[in-house]
Amino acid sequence: MLMSKDAASEQGSESTAVNYKAMRDQMIWNLRLDFDPVGIRFIQDEAEIDKLPVTHTAGAKITYCQFLAACRQERYALLMKPEKLLCQNAYPVFGFRELEKDADTQRHMKYLVDEELAWKAPQEKARLEVGDCKAIYMAPLDHFDNLEAGPDVVFFVCVPYQAYHIFNDYMGAMKRANLNFFHTPNSAVCSGSVWSYNNKTANMTTMCAGSKTSGKTEMNYVNVFIPGEHMAATAKQQAMRVEKGGASVLGKGYKPWPGMDVCKGCPLFKFKPAA
Repeated sequence: MLMSKDAASEQGSESTAVNYKAMRDQMIWNLRLDFDPVGIRFIQDEAEIDKLPVTHTAGAKITYCQFLAACRQERYALLMKPEKLLCQNAYPVFGFRELEKDADTQRHMKYLVDEELAWKAPQEKARLEVGDCKAIYMAPLDHFDNLEAGPDVVFFVCVPYQAYHIFNDYMGAMKRANLNFFHTPNSAVCSGSVWSYNNKTANMTTMCAGSKTSGKTEMNYVNVFIPGEHMAATAKQQAMRVEKGGASVLGKGYKPWPGMDVCKGCPLFKFKPAA
C-alpha cells in the first residue's frame, strides 16, 4: 500500500515517500467513507502556485468550506486565493487580514451575546501569521502524487464512528493515549484545519453555522483533521490492524468493517420489575 523506504529514497522527494492514491483507496474502503479525504496545503511561496495541478476555478467568491465541499464531493482540485474567499470570519484565520475589533466582535455576537466574549473569540481562534499564506491548495488526497510536496493537513468529513477509528489509528501511530480538540463558536473548518496545522496534532470539530449551510457538514457528520506529516503513519497503523483481520475494533477487534454490533454479555442483558 505505502511505498517502501528503498523506493522512497530512489525517488528522492519526501512527498513521494507515500503513495497517496493507495492511501486514499485504503481509507475509503476500510472505513466506507462517504467522501474523498482532501489534502490541504497552505501556500507560502508564490512561485509554487503555477506548479499546482488545478482542475477547476471558482467563478465567484465562495467560502473555504464550499471549496472543500467541491473537492470532497466532485473531486475537484482547487486553488483559493484571498480575493476568491467570501467568508469574513476566515480572512484573519488564514492571515489574509488583521483582526478588526468592532466588525469581528459583531460577527460573533449572535453566537455569544456578550461583547467582551465576542471579541475574545476571534482573538483566540487558531490563525496563520498575517501575510504568510498566499493561497490555499485543496484536492482529493491522490492528487498529491503529482506534487513535489505533500498536504499540510488531511481533511475528512465523516460520521462519528468513522472518526473514532481514524483517531484510534492516529493515537496508535503517534503513541498518544488521548487527544484534545479545539472547538470555537464558528470557523469550524477554517480554524479547525489551522489549529491542526499549527499544533501538529489531530483535531475534530462539529459543523458551525457556516459549514452547515455552505460547507455541507450535515448534522450527522463531523470534521476531522490529521496533520499531513502524520497521515502515512496513521494509514500504516490501520493497515497493520486490517492484516490481523479487519478495521473494526468492536468486540475482540480485528473484524471486518463495521464489526458485529452486539451487546456485551447479551444473553444476560435482562431487567426485572422493581420490588
